[in-house]
Amino acid sequence: MSQEYTEDKNIRFTKISNRRRIWEALLILIGIGAIFLMISLLSFHPADPSWSQTTWNEPIQNLGGNIGAWLADILFSAFGLLAYAIPIVVVFGCWNALRHQKNREYTDFFSLALRTIGALALVLTSCALADLNFDDIYNFSSGGVIGSLFSKALLPWFNMLGATLALLSVWAIGFTLFTGWSWLTITEKIGAVILGAVAFITNRGQKDIDYDDYEEPADPAQADPEALVDNNTQPEHQLSAQIEPDSDDILFSAPSALELARQQEMAI
Repeated sequence: MSQEYTEDKNIRFTKISNRRRIWEALLILIGIGAIFLMISLLSFHPADPSWSQTTWNEPIQNLGGNIGAWLADILFSAFGLLAYAIPIVVVFGCWNALRHQKNREYTDFFSLALRTIGALALVLTSCALADLNFDDIYNFSSGGVIGSLFSKALLPWFNMLGATLALLSVWAIGFTLFTGWSWLTITEKIGAVILGAVAFITNRGQKDIDYDDYEEPADPAQADPEALVDNNTQPEHQLSAQIEPDSDDILFSAPSALELARQQEMAI
């Protein structure tokens, strides 16, 4: 291990400023609250006492207790399915703020305003899109009260498809304002990933085909051309040997009748 690496990894405990102490304490509280909120949303039960339910005869089934049941009911009523994304966004925002706090020397209010506008556009359009295209959850609208208001306001002017396209365009604008990412860069990244996946699958399939086409010969004689020639010529020699008369055969070695008559005349 090099000395440079050990020096870079030598972390020391240093005291932070009072402002950063308060900031980190707030972020920790917000993160824990987001985790509690996610648990309350996942364990929501319609029969629990809440903002929309006042009568019950059974114990509270929500893991967050009475407070968790109320919070989950309010969020589902307001945002619908989008309520599940709220704790995730909060935790991600806290982590991002905590990590980049050291590099921030000043606050860019213009950038903050653009991010705020983009976040509002994302929330409102997402709720409206969920209300138009998804089924209801429990006894709540899939887009909540916010989604119902926006979808009902757009449907008299557009049909279902037109309202969806209009909301998607506003959603794309809000995403750019909130993240600062260009859609050209996003499409290029997506195209590169797709082309890489297609190239990987194609190369993998080509390698499999080449491997299947190559088969080792079962007979060693097939791999030797000279042995193959000998095998092809061997039946001809055997056939000629079978056709050629054998000198030891008695049928071919016995004298014919003409030769016997000549031998008798010569003897007389």
